[in-house]
Amino acid sequence: MPKPSPKQASRRDWRENAREFLIVVAGVFVALVAQQAVEAWDWHRKVDAAEAAMRDELLFDDGPQIYQRVVMHPCLVARLQAISDAINAGKDRQEIARQIDGYWIDVRGYDRLALDAANASDVASHMPQDRLGDLFTVYQAMPLFGEANKDEGVGMARLRAFRRSGGAISDEEKDRLLETVEQLRNDDHLFWRLGKGLIPLLRRMGQLDPTRVEQFMRQAHAHYGDCIKPLPADFPKGANSE
Repeated sequence: MPKPSPKQASRRDWRENAREFLIVVAGVFVALVAQQAVEAWDWHRKVDAAEAAMRDELLFDDGPQIYQRVVMHPCLVARLQAISDAINAGKDRQEIARQIDGYWIDVRGYDRLALDAANASDVASHMPQDRLGDLFTVYQAMPLFGEANKDEGVGMARLRAFRRSGGAISDEEKDRLLETVEQLRNDDHLFWRLGKGLIPLLRRMGQLDPTRVEQFMRQAHAHYGDCIKPLPADFPKGANSE
């Protein structure tokens, strides 16, 4: 067999080198594609888990609490008005105290633990905004609800501190009570105003946990009786806009 010329040998070496180079490039490309596919799947899994955690937190915890506050709104308006009317009408301490005792709210936390965890792990940045916009919209209200509810707790303590025995009510006492009533009106109005927009968003996400809703409805009914009524399916359509 004749020995290949140097030129032929050089051409063969070039082809071998080129083939080996292409094999290496193809291998690297396949590895990169596979790595990206694994990372994409991993992020998809993390996003799904984070979304499920947020929906669970909102539909089991925060949502039923918001539902209760929206349901209680007309009752709170009536009770605060009754306290104000009793003060302005010059009623005695026992009657004002009776009206104060009829006012009740519970101080709770409005959590965003699932959203904070998603932000801390950078999962939130991989979430599609068009799919999760409702979740983020509801979560934005949680700090506002938390501050308002904390403020209500202070206001309720001020009402309960009203002295039940003694002589005529001083103007200073009246002013302090009326100021507290207005503060509580403002806090309740925040729950009502934001809640009207959030309840439909929550319902679009899924069903509010029925056991939790029933628990909060029973609690509200224990304090406000027949004033407590479930929200219609088309709420807030037809709701008073006060």
